[in-house]
Amino acid sequence: MLEPICEAKFHNHSYNFRPNRGTLHAYSRAVTLANINKLHYVVDIDIKGFFDNVNHGKLLKQMWSMGIQDKKVLSIISKLLKAEIVGVGTPNKGTPQGGILSPLLSNIVLNELDWWISNQWEMFEIQKNYERKRIIGGKVRLDRSVKYSTLKRATSLKEMFIVRYADDFKIFCRDHKSAFKIFEGVKKWLKERLHLDISKEKSKVINLRKNFSEFLGFKMKVARNKKKHTVKSFMTNKAKKNASSKIKENIK
Repeated sequence: MLEPICEAKFHNHSYNFRPNRGTLHAYSRAVTLANINKLHYVVDIDIKGFFDNVNHGKLLKQMWSMGIQDKKVLSIISKLLKAEIVGVGTPNKGTPQGGILSPLLSNIVLNELDWWISNQWEMFEIQKNYERKRIIGGKVRLDRSVKYSTLKRATSLKEMFIVRYADDFKIFCRDHKSAFKIFEGVKKWLKERLHLDISKEKSKVINLRKNFSEFLGFKMKVARNKKKHTVKSFMTNKAKKNASSKIKENIK
């Protein structure tokens, strides 16, 4: 009964361990942001030991805020999180590896991040109505597409969109300067709000016009095709190696 409560509160662009969603949906969203939205700067964040460093107190507060307020259920989950590990002892942080609840709990932890980033631009509410009237098919219709361009001109908001699969996520940005500010902002937010550190070696800002960005077994890069830039997509070397091994096993 936990999943229906949480599912109603999860962000639309979180794709892991959820009904009717998978890796291809997440990767398709990433390609769309680069192709259609022309966002060619990617903030790659890798959380260091995410499942081993989830803060128990913060997690239980997040569950309460999402509507899971049965104290008996929360007590059971708290005991599950603190279940003794053979040879290690009683953990004071992290979620059980391979536990039946771990995928759902990971989504609950990072859902706050999804909405924080989304509210910086995508879901940001503006007081003034920037709709304009256009004649389409002989009828007067309201066009709301002016919203983002107006915000960009009139404010200092940074355009950003998140795509997340488990603890693997990317933030797509418009330019180099905004990308680095977002990188520092997200790193600070993760540390202060969720008590999580990022991997300095694996976290970086990537210009898709110059370098590949890897995501869910694929690597993507933006290349010029005639008069426009489009995404070129390939399997990563690791994914190729795994696929080759599986094919060889099946042939045998």
